[in-house]
Amino acid sequence: MSLTVLQVTDTHLFPEPDESLLGVRTQDTLDAVLDHAFREGMPDALIASGDLAQVGQPATYHRFLQTVRSRFAGPCLCVPGNHDLGEPFARILPTQPVHLGAWDLLGVDTHIDDRVDGDVAEAELRRLEEALSAPESTGRHVLVVGHHCPVDVGAPWLDEHRIANADALLGVLAACDRVRGYLGGHVHQEVDRQVGALRVLASPSTCFQFAPHSERFTLDDTAPGWRWLTLHDDGAIETQVARLAPASNHR
Repeated sequence: MSLTVLQVTDTHLFPEPDESLLGVRTQDTLDAVLDHAFREGMPDALIASGDLAQVGQPATYHRFLQTVRSRFAGPCLCVPGNHDLGEPFARILPTQPVHLGAWDLLGVDTHIDDRVDGDVAEAELRRLEEALSAPESTGRHVLVVGHHCPVDVGAPWLDEHRIANADALLGVLAACDRVRGYLGGHVHQEVDRQVGALRVLASPSTCFQFAPHSERFTLDDTAPGWRWLTLHDDGAIETQVARLAPASNHR
């Protein structure tokens, strides 16, 4: 039986719902994305891959969770991004692995409070290794979810923020033949790369996008988006990005 997973990322919410970032009311765009996505179909699980807050206060995370739970009661996996604060994020949001069908969805924390670039702490790498080698997971496929990308995306200013110890992370993932993919955010654009046997995906933001292949910070006029993934019993991943109509940008 295949599984359907909805990913949203880089929602950049504020403590108050009417606040804007770069001219975009981020609560409105998240509402619009979720409404459109759930009209398309009901997923088996939802992934939120970081930068859920622009201002990482508890009220922001409570509202993100309420926004999701008012539409979806199924399993969720949230991982923090560079704009998030680790303590309230972990206390309020669901961060535990999701085990469904033939798949394990495992989060990895690539963020460091108050820093833009990514890094995976040594203890986090060991925790991930232990999760991947757990006897109860034998024979199950794995999708690892983080915020920062472990590979360059071809935009120099964004590539400066990639995971600093990406080689160590990729080594841990490569050592487990059950890992089928790494799913992230941060870059506010669609990425689909193959690194050896590992598929590396990143997805558009629910609010605004960065211009691909830009030398410096540059916004793109592409609409807010989300990603659908179909995870098959044989380990294959089918995926596509969907977007709001341009008029739905809520600027």
